[in-house]
Amino acid sequence: MTDLPVTSSVVAVEARRLYEQWESLSRQHVSMASGCACGAGGVSLLLEDFEQDIADYLLGEAERNKRAETIAFLQAYAFSEETKLWSLSSLLKALIDEDGRVQPSPDVGAGLLQRLGRTLSSFAKLHG
Repeated sequence: MTDLPVTSSVVAVEARRLYEQWESLSRQHVSMASGCACGAGGVSLLLEDFEQDIADYLLGEAERNKRAETIAFLQAYAFSEETKLWSLSSLLKALIDEDGRVQPSPDVGAGLLQRLGRTLSSFAKLHG
């Protein structure tokens, strides 16, 4: 079974949904408790602390699948040369494309949103 082509408006709607989900999830704390059941001695992280790992996953998937257009899109819209950091918010804003300047191809948008959607849903189930 093949996926149906996704129009850019569908990509934008899904990107907005994931952007809102990421903005909410990224501020939540994740307890990495060790020791007793009270959690004393544990470490608390923000889900935002996993942002670089999530972006690396998206890039790795694109590289493994030889998706040059997706790699270029990630590097152009999700990576900051200045800070050398990835930004999922920037990526999703580019996919929302409110001003019509970015215009990601439906294949790039749908592929990134599918992978990112699964990842954020997993975080939401575990920590949401």
